[in-house]
Amino acid sequence: MQKLLFALFVLTFTTAANAQDATLSLAEKLRLGAIMDAAAFKALTDGNTITYNNGTEDVYREYYRPGTNRIVIEWTEAGDPSQTICDTGTWYEENGLICFDWSASGSVCALWVDYEGEYISAISGLDGMLDQNLEVISTITTTPLYCEVGMVQLQMPVLNAESG
Repeated sequence: MQKLLFALFVLTFTTAANAQDATLSLAEKLRLGAIMDAAAFKALTDGNTITYNNGTEDVYREYYRPGTNRIVIEWTEAGDPSQTICDTGTWYEENGLICFDWSASGSVCALWVDYEGEYISAISGLDGMLDQNLEVISTITTTPLYCEVGMVQLQMPVLNAESG
């Protein structure tokens, strides 16, 4: 009987803790999460395509080329979802933030945290304040992005039968 009561107590406590966790906002998770450094960010992203969500929809994808700090980003315009836009860039860590230098749009830095396997970012403004628009990773795949950036086409090379 004691084992049954203990099991019910543990189940009730675990369920209550999970219910409380489900009610945490992204801002609270950002505050409570473990800040990711360059090593943790590289372990998460290297060789992967990451899809980011703004809380209601997927907004863009980034492919982190394996063994480098190079990135390809792809998104669609809000008014024309058939139009895919791409850019290239690099990433690095600076002052505890993960920063990105984009070829077309300049630099941006963000605080990254891991809240129990949920990865959340907040853009840091020039004043050091974090943006209230938080993003969370919705999916991680190993499928690279192949898109065009200006006149440079970022596609997988095609092998013909003769070059084998």
